[in-house]
Parts: sequence; C-alpha cells; structure tokens
Amino acid sequence: MKKTLSFLFIITVLIFAVSCGSDKKTGEKLPDSEVTDEDVVDEPTEPTEPTEPTEPTEPTEPTEPTEPTEPTEPTEPTEPTEPTEPTEPTEPTEEPVEIIGRYMDDFDTSHIITETEWTSRSSYGTSVYHISQYDNEQDFIIAHNDSEKSWDPDKWSRFDYTVKNGAVYYCQTAYNAETEEAALATPAADKTDPTTKGCGDYDSPWTKLHKDIVEIIGKYKDNWGGDHIISNTAWFQPSAWGDSLFHITQYDSVDNFIIAHNDATHPWNPDKWSRFDYVVKDGKIYYCQIAFNAETEEAALAVTTADRDDLEGEGCNHNPWSELIEVVEEPVDKDDAKIVAWATGYENYIVGEGVSEEWQTPEKALGKAKGDSYDVVVLGDGGSIVLTFAKPITDGEGPDFAVFENSFNDGFLEIGTVEVSSDGEHFIAFDHYYLGLEKIGGTGSHDSSLIWGFAGKFKQGKGNMFDLADLEGKPEVEDGSVDLEAITHVKIVDVIGDGSQSDTIGDPIYDPYPTGEISAGFDLDAIAVINEKE
Repeated sequence: MKKTLSFLFIITVLIFAVSCGSDKKTGEKLPDSEVTDEDVVDEPTEPTEPTEPTEPTEPTEPTEPTEPTEPTEPTEPTEPTEPTEPTEPTEPTEEPVEIIGRYMDDFDTSHIITETEWTSRSSYGTSVYHISQYDNEQDFIIAHNDSEKSWDPDKWSRFDYTVKNGAVYYCQTAYNAETEEAALATPAADKTDPTTKGCGDYDSPWTKLHKDIVEIIGKYKDNWGGDHIISNTAWFQPSAWGDSLFHITQYDSVDNFIIAHNDATHPWNPDKWSRFDYVVKDGKIYYCQIAFNAETEEAALAVTTADRDDLEGEGCNHNPWSELIEVVEEPVDKDDAKIVAWATGYENYIVGEGVSEEWQTPEKALGKAKGDSYDVVVLGDGGSIVLTFAKPITDGEGPDFAVFENSFNDGFLEIGTVEVSSDGEHFIAFDHYYLGLEKIGGTGSHDSSLIWGFAGKFKQGKGNMFDLADLEGKPEVEDGSVDLEAITHVKIVDVIGDGSQSDTIGDPIYDPYPTGEISAGFDLDAIAVINEKE
C-alpha cells in the first residue's frame, strides 16, 4: 500500500477492520462416525486451472471531509433487555482421521489408529508411525516413522486406504521415504479392486483391516461362577485358584472364534495357546475353550471347531458350553439407608495439573455427598488424595464403601483408581479394567458399561461401590501388610485420560482429555462407609 494514502482512507480501513472482528470458540474434536462406503471418494477430481489475477486498480483520491454537524441532545437510555441464552458452539469443521479405531489384519497384526499415531503390533515387534497429515477425501495418511522403529527409523510412510463393502483396506505405499514431501509425492495405490490387486510395485492385494470383537467385549460371570473380562486385546479370568490371562492375537467375528496366547504367569499352561469358540443365540452368549494347551498359534487355529448345534449336551470337549452372563453394576444413592458413615479427615492431597486455587479445598470431600457440580475437591490430571474415617471400614456382607464424583450426566465421566490401607503406609489397589477402544475428547462421553473397578463411573449423587473381598488373595493381604477387616485410609488417584496409563490387563485407559486448566481431572464429592468396624 502506498505511503501517500490520505487520512480518510486510513480511517475507512480501520473501521472496516474493527467491524470484521469476531469472538471465536474452539471445540474439541468429536469422534468420527462409522465409516461407510458412501464416505469413500474412489478417485479425486482433477483440480481446475487457477484464473489469472486481475491488475489492482489505483485508489481514487478521497474527497475533502465535510464540516461536522452540531451534536444532538442525547436521549434517555432505555431499560436493558434480558440477555439471551448463549447458543451452543458449532461443531469444528476439521474432522479427525476417518478410520480411527482398532483392527486386526489377516497376518495376525493388530493396528491401533488414533488422531496422531498408527501403531502396528505383531510377533515381530511394534511399529509406531506419527501422523503428520491426512486427507479424508483422497483417503491417505502421511506419517513419520518412529525413531525406535526396527525397520526404517526416522523415515516417512504413506498409507492409502479405501472402504469396500463395509471393510477397510490399506496399502502402505511408501515406508522409507527420505522426507515428508517425498512420501506425499508417492503415487496413490490403485483402489479399483483392493481385494485382489493395486498395492505396491508387485500389484498385490491391499491388506484388510477387521474391526474389533466389540460384540462380546464386557465383564461377565459364567454359569459355573467364574469371572471373565474380555477386551479387544485380552481375555482375563481372575480366580481364587490363580488368575488366567490370555492375550488375543487374532479373531474372527464372522466364524466367531478367538485365538490367544496364554500369559507367562498362567497357573496351568503358561506360554501355551488357546482357542475360544463362541455363539450368540437368543440374546445369550456361550463359549467353549476348545483348546487350552496348544504348542503353537497355528495348532490352536487348526483345532476342530466346537459343535455349535449342541450347546447343552456334549458339544464342548464332551461337555456343555458355558454361558457368559453380563455383569451389570448398580450405584448407591447418597441418601441410601445402607450408608452408615462418611469420611472425616484427609491426608496427602497432591494437586495435579490444571486446577485453579478455588477448586483446591480438600475439606469439601468430607461428610455426606452433596450431589452437585461445585461442592468438590478437584484432583487435577494425575493428582491424588487420601481420606480417613472415624471408624475403620471392614469387609462385611456385599460392598463395603462407595466413592462419589460430580459428573452432571451419565457419559461425561472423569475416572480414578482406588487404593486402600489399614495403616496409611501400605496401600493396595483394586483391579481396574477399561474396555473402551478410542480416545475421548475434552467434552466427550464414555459408555459406562466399559468401565470397571474405577471411581467416577456414575453421575453426581450416585456412588460406585467397592467390595474389599475383591482384594482377597493379593500379596499385600496375604503377607498382612493390609488388613481387610480394618481399612482406615482410602486413596483416589486421577487417571490422565490420554491413553498413557494402562489398566490391570495392559489396555490403555481413556477419559475426557484435555479438560482445561481450571478444574481438570477427578472431582471428589465424598466417600461413604457401608460396612463399619465396631
């Protein structure tokens, strides 16, 4: 712009700039909806040639300003109107990668795709790719190979993907490009027929990604009284005779079977292989562990399928199949008569990240739960607190105590782990399982049926209960470090919900994250006593 612009022209520009100001609100990305065939753009259209820009015209000379008129007498101010209710912020226009989720491929490799990473795990190791850019219309992802990757560390990769008949296929078109630009410039794979050709120099079939085994993920009791926790990566059977952990390596949600590697700590068949067949019939789930000590994964896969037409006779190794009965957890209301006492003191309040001073009042966690959003102490990301009691909590009939958080609905749940002690020094944690599959944004929601053993599962005014009997058999109980008949301290530790922490069986834990810099993390309302030592 020429320095000789007149004063009036500058004033005009300033007025225009002020009038164009806006107060923008940004929102957390929401999880993408289920990918469908219609979402896929098979071939990007050729961009049109840009038109030649026109030559800018010379600004006209401004006219002489007129003499200002005499100001009029100001009118009486009118009564201010009632402010209108603020409108809900609009959803952000930028969407995350559309194929976010967990998958298995036909080569027994698991894939976890998030907003920022593509992680592949197999018997050969783990490969992490850090996503730098993506295009949900042209269906590709550019990623930087992690520096710890076994092959081609610090190189660049390009993943092309497509969706056909409801299934996701991908081709790693580039895997060792020297730069991000070189990976981006790699020609896209041919998506005409991904099931038979089009990927790479050898025109190979694309790799099919099978969705998770979500139809049977959950917590169950079987008809013999056994416990089962099934996630996307593990089948866990805790027991007084020893905990059996099976690491899922492959599954088929069409033929309904799961192949798993017995954990090295398995009490009877460590490092062997198992096969679970299952049937969903008339709203019920039945399973048969048809193999439990196979020498190899291939041997477990080759075992003859259990007889699905004989669930109640001899169809499972000459025995009936076992029914999996879903466990439903109920909360306790703050006014329930079974509550006999509340916490009376606190120790070791450690404030985590993202808590302003007005929320750092641990005394608000003492006494009866208020059941609102404000009368709480906030732990912050990774923070913790220990509450104490006038009389010890004891292991009685059913649940023994309950923890109350302040969630305003059934989905926006900030969770924490729970530990107990009988001397304030030696603590033991309740087992906890997070069976969800994807990250949750700062304003996102859980399916609470996927949360087990955490505090914060229910909305305000409703506490989730804990039974000290669930800790029997733990080493700290066996050696006398923790006396379940006289619990004097309960510790709540906030879970940082970005997936960096793992649950009891090694799965990542998610909750709303990030939630700001004022009242982040777990909000403790109160801890109630149900069984009190006399």
